[in-house]
Amino acid sequence: MKNRVILTVVFATVAIVLFVAGLFDCASDTVAAFALAAGIPLAGGASVAAADQYAPELVKEDISKSVVEMMPSRTPLDTIMRHIKHHVKAQSQKIGYYQASYKPVTDKIDSTADGTGASQATPASSFTYKDTEMTRIFLQVENPDIWRVHDTLLMRDLTLPGTLHHATIGAAGTHRDDVMFYVLSKSGSVIEIVPVNGVRGSAAGDNGDKFVVPDFTSGCELIRMGQAKSELAISTEPFSVYPSLSWQYCQNFMAQIEESTFERLTRKEANWGFSNLEAVNVLSMKMEMELSMLFGQGGEYTQGNDRTYFTRGITRDIETVLTYGSGSGDRTVTKEQYNGWLKEVFDGNNGSTNRLLLAGSGLIKSLSCVDEFQKNIAPLAKDNALGVDVRKVQSYFGSLDIVLAPLFLEAGWEDCGLILDLEHITKHEFVPMSVTKLDLKKSGQKNADARVIQEVSALTLRYPGCHAIIKPKA
Repeated sequence: MKNRVILTVVFATVAIVLFVAGLFDCASDTVAAFALAAGIPLAGGASVAAADQYAPELVKEDISKSVVEMMPSRTPLDTIMRHIKHHVKAQSQKIGYYQASYKPVTDKIDSTADGTGASQATPASSFTYKDTEMTRIFLQVENPDIWRVHDTLLMRDLTLPGTLHHATIGAAGTHRDDVMFYVLSKSGSVIEIVPVNGVRGSAAGDNGDKFVVPDFTSGCELIRMGQAKSELAISTEPFSVYPSLSWQYCQNFMAQIEESTFERLTRKEANWGFSNLEAVNVLSMKMEMELSMLFGQGGEYTQGNDRTYFTRGITRDIETVLTYGSGSGDRTVTKEQYNGWLKEVFDGNNGSTNRLLLAGSGLIKSLSCVDEFQKNIAPLAKDNALGVDVRKVQSYFGSLDIVLAPLFLEAGWEDCGLILDLEHITKHEFVPMSVTKLDLKKSGQKNADARVIQEVSALTLRYPGCHAIIKPKA
């Protein structure tokens, strides 16, 4: 009895192996994938039902792979998202998601404040100790949400009297130094700060042994540093990055192909069986999806009980815009502009050290005229992880994978680019790429059977500050 059980398990295992091997014994696994999806029997009698039983994700994965293999460089964003598989299952076509940015470390004094800084009601935007020596001052800041009581901050490169470590009001000469302050209180957009180092009061006054507020100018940058708590403190004011709730919509994308296409796929020995005419539906679907994922306006439209959702393109969530040229049609990228892009893209947003640049042909032409760009760019190579041809640019800030985006030309973005941090982009799939059989004969619509390729999906960005748009200056 035991031997029979063992033999049964062995035969079952062999059967499964032979079944899976049979799928890829065709001249093209793409052909097998589409045939399975369509429910067309393959060699050995395998069908979509058998595939679902033994490998339920096989059909959907292979359909998606098959679609992306059709001119992958024509729709690079779609190709890349199917390769990197940053996918989550959506529970509804309308999805709520949260976006949050990292807590900034820099702020500026609000230049509209015109008080003396002596009280919370009279905050200052600049200060000079010529007439008044103050041991504390009230400032109005541009981004009050990032500040807490007991924070420390730095004003860099201030001009102080005297010499380093011997700075006293009235001393001869000047030097430059960074001055640290301590936040004593906060009310609305006004913080009260006290200097911890810098310049001491004049010896003849009451503040001879105390640090006093140094001179600083309007718009001075404040660099927020760590909190400083007393030795008896056991808790602190909580800080939460309250993420903003955003809504995204999974759009229902479809392409319809007649049954004859799938029949020919099962018989042909060639790698790819679509003729140009038959492929037009799938190619159109890919390009339409790409444009919607990039530029679409999110929303919904209700007609009776039927509701249609429109996905929002990722470019609508990106606030960082980098420009080049001098305006009025000039498309020249200077060395300073190029290096400025790299610094702004990689510096200060805690994103990945490798980013993707989807570039229009006009932008690539302009970049090609920058000597530093030409020196650092690597030869064109197929990136198996992304599924498209890339040219990598190395810099001290990080590396850029540059991919030509052909549809940018048709979308009016020929001279533009889109820099993405792929670690912070997610694809939501309400209905993964799938095939549905339509029986048009029984319904009396048409003397043909048909298959519909369908995907209901959307893209979302986390940490929008990690992404950027490049445009020529107006």
